Amino acid sequence: MVELAQSRGSILMVGHILEYHPAVTLLKDLVQRQELGKLLYIYSNRLNFGKVRQEENILWSFAPHDIAVISSVIGAEPTVVTASGGTYLQSGIADVTVTNLVFEQEVRAHIFVSWLHPYKEQKLVVIGDRKMAVFDDTAKEGKLKIYDQGIEWEGGLPIPRQTAETTLFLAEKEPLRLECQHFLDCVATRQQPLTDGKSALKKSVVV
Repeated sequence: MVELAQSRGSILMVGHILEYHPAVTLLKDLVQRQELGKLLYIYSNRLNFGKVRQEENILWSFAPHDIAVISSVIGAEPTVVTASGGTYLQSGIADVTVTNLVFEQEVRAHIFVSWLHPYKEQKLVVIGDRKMAVFDDTAKEGKLKIYDQGIEWEGGLPIPRQTAETTLFLAEKEPLRLECQHFLDCVATRQQPLTDGKSALKKSVVV
């Protein structure tokens, strides 16, 4: 599809909707401005009870969005990817998986996805050496929080530092609407979308 779009001069875009979420946009900006300090670790939980698929496993169903967001926040693709999972409901279809990602400069991430979970959780946690951030997409308001905490060394001993928690309130903008508007703008201007075919191809190789 990437090659076909290029040959026809068409705009190809994929629905990695979380990359258009205002909280993710702000989080990326905070990381780029090094508000969190040096990135150390990221993890994402995408959990729910159902909807159980029969045509794809949980990794293909849930994790591509998290892979896309984590790669976007870090600004790079992983160099090492490993994944393991468990099959409990249907033969050959994983219901729970944990994916480990390693990026340049030893930044690491893991993604835990499951449709066999007692409650819904969609949470992304970003750990820096100065501050930490939590994006909770299930929260009705205050989806993005910054924690001014870290570890400091005194006399050769690690001392936890925790001073403040800040909730960042965002404008009420529907990610799907932003995504669709971005596609229309790209069609009109012939610019490549944020989530173009090439970016999708890279994520599919990871999955």
